[in-house]
Formats: sequence, structure tokens, C-alpha cells
Amino acid sequence: MTAPNEQAFLLKLCGLAFAYPNEALIPTLQEVAKNIINKKTAVKMLIAAFEQEELEVVQGEYTRLFINGYPHTPCAPYESVYREKRMLGKASGEVQACYREWGMTVDVALSDHLATELEFLSFLTSAKCEPAIAEEAVEATELFMIGHIATWVPQFINDLQNSAKLKAYRQLAALLKDILP
Repeated sequence: MTAPNEQAFLLKLCGLAFAYPNEALIPTLQEVAKNIINKKTAVKMLIAAFEQEELEVVQGEYTRLFINGYPHTPCAPYESVYREKRMLGKASGEVQACYREWGMTVDVALSDHLATELEFLSFLTSAKCEPAIAEEAVEATELFMIGHIATWVPQFINDLQNSAKLKAYRQLAALLKDILP
């Protein structure tokens, strides 16, 4: 079992990798990776896979997989798309309510994006280490996992593993599958 702080960094790393790639992607992933011990090999392999590709190639694959692939987008990283077949559905409002309970605000358009949901899980996982809020964080994590992540991310991971042309995104899917409870 991975310690909560390390689990938080793993979730953060995956969330960052699901954001649109730019010049800061690899240095940011490397910085977060410094806090990861138990999955260090998988994380190093993931970062190396991103480093092997030109940024424009990674951006093109990101666009094809997650934004506007032709004839369809293989794995749009939005909970509403997976659960309701549309953007900004009921799931978007539900996750926004979860964020508000913890005093967080998120751009509505990104509220149910996988990167945002993983960042929130990272926050909750870190909060488990704070005695004053640990119990609430454990409960919130379980509810968020059951009510949101578990309802769509397993299918998203499967779609990503089957659709990704770049090794980096297949490895990202495998890492996410490995670290989710």
C-alpha cells in the first residue's frame, strides 16, 4: 500500500499528465516525481516515454485522443461525456458541489475533466495526513471514488489503452489503473 502523501503525488502527476501538454510538461512531471518512491520505475518510464517524443507529436496525440479525433474522439476526459454522453452534464454539477464542500472553486468547463478530478483526489489524499480533517478526508475520498471516479475512469482507462498511439499515453493509462484503489 502506498502512503497517503506518495499517493497524493502519484495522483497529482497523473492529473498533470492529462492536461494539455506544453513545454512545462516534462519539467513539472520530473519535479513531482521527486516525491515518489514506490512507483518510481513506472514514473521514470512514463516521463521517458514523453521525453522520447517531440512536443508537437504529443500535442497532436493529445488532441486526437481527448479533444477532437476524427471521426470521433476516442476518450474525451470528461465524466459527463462518459456518464451522460454530453458536456457539462449533471456529473459536472455534482463534482462542483464536492469541490465547494472543501472550499475549492474550479472553472465550470473543467470541473469534470479527469485532470481536475485527479487533482481533487490528490488534495483529499493529502488531507488524510492532517489530523484535524483526516476523518472527513477519508470519507470524502471514498464518496468521490464511488460516486465519480469508479463510475467512468475504468472505461476511460480501457479506451485510452486501446486508442493511444503513443507509448506515453498507454503507460499513463497503466499507471492510473495501478494507483487507483
